[in-house]
Amino acid sequence: MRAEQENWGNTVKERLFDQRGAVVVHWLILLNVVIFFLGFFFQVEVPRDIYPPGRLDLVQLYGAYSEYMCFHEGELWRLFTYQFLHANLGHILFNMIALWFFGPVVEERFGHLRFLLYYLFCGVAAALFSSLLGYMGFFDPEWRFIPMVGASGSIYGIMAACAVLFPHARVQLLFPPVNLSVRQFALVVLGIACAVVIFQWNNAGGEAGHLGGMLAGFILTLLILLKEKLSSPRPVSYSRRPAPWSSRSAEREPYPTEAEVNEVMDKISRSGLSSLTERERIPRFRFNPRSRS
Repeated sequence: MRAEQENWGNTVKERLFDQRGAVVVHWLILLNVVIFFLGFFFQVEVPRDIYPPGRLDLVQLYGAYSEYMCFHEGELWRLFTYQFLHANLGHILFNMIALWFFGPVVEERFGHLRFLLYYLFCGVAAALFSSLLGYMGFFDPEWRFIPMVGASGSIYGIMAACAVLFPHARVQLLFPPVNLSVRQFALVVLGIACAVVIFQWNNAGGEAGHLGGMLAGFILTLLILLKEKLSSPRPVSYSRRPAPWSSRSAEREPYPTEAEVNEVMDKISRSGLSSLTERERIPRFRFNPRSRS
């Protein structure tokens, strides 16, 4: 990624490989990886009437999101825990690379705590949006019981933030080998997600979550920028009429000569300050450093 015509202090290019400020991003990646490998050590046999026959790790059994388990069984924590679970090695590898790639610049822009809340909010919105489309009839009748895992919804929200904050930053894709702006890249992945949901291709429920995370990220980023704009101090407005001693007056009237200064000083010595005229009182008659003897 490289930055072009960005207004925010340090460019995306300078911050991409400078991960020193990405505290939350690092902890999120570490937590996702640790939980993923813990799943290999804590597995149970899955009943045939719940999941396809086989073995399932306990973390996914009690942490994956499904509309039925979350709302009908009251296990609301699944809205958050599913964001730290992944189906396979390729799934977590892609998500963590994307988080490492896009996350640091957004975290530095938003701050650590705001970034963490933003990340979790986009993940929750992704799950809820997927369920909303299920209620609208986009998926098969069993959608309520199908588990959802992955940080993709949160990461798509981060992509949306990058598209709003750094629309002209460039993304070089490896496959296909094309160069796009962040805004163009976000529109491409948004279009792919819409196509998968509309035509009911593979993983339509997951792509619906991507749509929800990106939509939530876009709206939330705009709200954050609006709040910052409203809370920023407004410039103080001054009267258009300049004072007699303003810089404009000083520019119009040059410094007094040494003879003029001596004349004014002699007048003060003889008759006091009250004897000075209005013109002699203005700051034009301050001592000019160049006239010092």
